[in-house]
Amino acid sequence: MRGRVLIVDDEKLMRVSLEAQLQKEGFFVKSMKTAGDALKYVRNEDFDIVVSDLRLPGLDGIEMLKEIKNISQKTIVIIMTAYGTIESAVIAMREGAFDYICKPFAIDELIIKLERALTYKKATSEVIRLRSEIQELYGRDNIVGKSTPMMKILNTIKTVSDRETTVLIQGESGTGKELIAGALHYNSSRKDGPFIRLSCAALNKEILESELFGHEKGAFTSAIRTKKGKFELADGGTIFLDDVDDIPMEMQVKLLRVLQEREYERVGGEETISVDVRLICATKMDLGALAKQRMFREDLYYRLNVITMVLPALRERMGDIPLLINHFIEKYCKRLKIIRPDISSDALDLLIKYPWPGNVRELENVIEHALVFTSNNRVTVQSLPEGFSGLKGISGWNLLDLEGKDKIDFQDEVAVLEKSLIKWAYKKANGNQLQMAEMLSMPRTTLRNKIVKLGFFK
Repeated sequence: MRGRVLIVDDEKLMRVSLEAQLQKEGFFVKSMKTAGDALKYVRNEDFDIVVSDLRLPGLDGIEMLKEIKNISQKTIVIIMTAYGTIESAVIAMREGAFDYICKPFAIDELIIKLERALTYKKATSEVIRLRSEIQELYGRDNIVGKSTPMMKILNTIKTVSDRETTVLIQGESGTGKELIAGALHYNSSRKDGPFIRLSCAALNKEILESELFGHEKGAFTSAIRTKKGKFELADGGTIFLDDVDDIPMEMQVKLLRVLQEREYERVGGEETISVDVRLICATKMDLGALAKQRMFREDLYYRLNVITMVLPALRERMGDIPLLINHFIEKYCKRLKIIRPDISSDALDLLIKYPWPGNVRELENVIEHALVFTSNNRVTVQSLPEGFSGLKGISGWNLLDLEGKDKIDFQDEVAVLEKSLIKWAYKKANGNQLQMAEMLSMPRTTLRNKIVKLGFFK
């Protein structure tokens, strides 16, 4: 079936003829004499398209159109009109009609308009579906946590989303910086504009400049065509730059100009391009400290540091872990199309007490793995990734000597745990840092930073 069509015309011959011809072409067709009868059908049945004469007894075509739009915004209306009433058909289109067709017309002409309307409806439905998925992904409800640090983050999102100010998101790898950036965009007045993402990590000056600002054909050897940059693509929306600390110093000047003047030139171009974008940046580093060390431009830092959001590591909000476990179980049960399993107390205890060096991303990956390898509809320790259960035996794991203490230094105790985990990985990987990073589910740069910070080899 090509689509569901309702014909409304007081001329019996026209109704019968259109109904017969469209049915022959594979459409499901109903026909009505009056607008009143048609509206009853629209209220009780779903039609893709209503094809209606402009002049009808009682309620005319335009008034019927208004009623149909009140009943269902998804139903498309095509107006049939005589040449003498084209002006009225134009008015109908202003009221929400998709198109009009002048009598007399060939059936092929109507079919073309019907197909065009169905294509438009399908595309619109797809856009609505994608927007719903995006809202589900980046909505504030998808940011899980009731701990004090997370409530602060949620309140900041609520306050800052609709402001045009630049936001700097700071946090360890895996803490959800892109999720927060998306939430800021999709809860703002720019939500219908583009949300463009770019990781600046490990991109040299030439590649990054082309990615950000685009290039003209012939600007360099491989520039075989003109390319729009991320800023141009983000016009009217938001651009999210992750790992902004990795931007080369000479490129930071150009980024500063865009922030100050909202304009730039493509690589190899002379035309000045103006853009309307909101900038959100993210970093794993302390940009303020880098600026003091002259490893990051101080003037750019102050331009980026208008609103700073510091995302807590998962070990700093351990109370949120059960909520996150439940959230990810629901998410992946739906995606994997499986019945929600039980989880053993041993597995749950291990998940709650593990320090999560890879933060929320690591927890999500572990839950997905556990659900894939669940047997008998129950998540057990054996369902967890290989080597996970062995962490129970690490010196310091779940064995912090807190007996007799009334007060502790949280950061010191965390450092003890982190050092124990790194020692475990060092022993298992024979000192190979790449393997260690894989075993600990963290980026190699993060591992190196922790090794230095903790004085591991001292």
